[in-house]
Amino acid sequence: MNAPAPSRAIIDLNAYAKNLGAVRARIPNECGIVAVIKADAYGHGAVQVAHRAVAEGVRMVAVAAVSEAVELREAGIAAPILLLVQPEANALAAAIEADVRLMISDVQTAERLGELARKVNKVVPVHCKIDTGMGRQGFAAETAVKDLLSLTKISHVDIEGIATHFAAADSTRDSFTSNQLRVFRHVLRQIEKEGIPYEMR
Repeated sequence: MNAPAPSRAIIDLNAYAKNLGAVRARIPNECGIVAVIKADAYGHGAVQVAHRAVAEGVRMVAVAAVSEAVELREAGIAAPILLLVQPEANALAAAIEADVRLMISDVQTAERLGELARKVNKVVPVHCKIDTGMGRQGFAAETAVKDLLSLTKISHVDIEGIATHFAAADSTRDSFTSNQLRVFRHVLRQIEKEGIPYEMR
């Protein structure tokens, strides 16, 4: 039996930059791009991809673990880094030290974050995930406004963004995604009605 032929993956960062340009051409000028480079940029090399993404003007890069964010900081990435998965309590201090923006899903984590941030005199930007139906993480849509009002009272924590996670967004004319979008927009209207400040969604 013959050994399989050796194979290799060639990562073309110029092609990646072209892809970013294609995305930018399809979105409004006021929208920014968050380059998701978790899991070593899906095996493409997180540090190299992050450097190119930042050079191409993305608003921020996103990872799934604090260790991934620390790796990027140590490699000289100074751009905003968003942590897409709420970390365990014992990783919050490291996230603050690395100046990471955190996606959070509950008030208790925000309170702990505020306590830790006060100790080092930092304000931590957070992005609040709203669970619109995926069921993995997030503030329940029914209580999100009350929960976010609680966050506004926590010192050293700043609500920078509001987000949700579409379970099947790559399916066209998907009724589940349409309903998720409807729920998300409803929550955003309530948040704005209450005057809860945030910068992006």
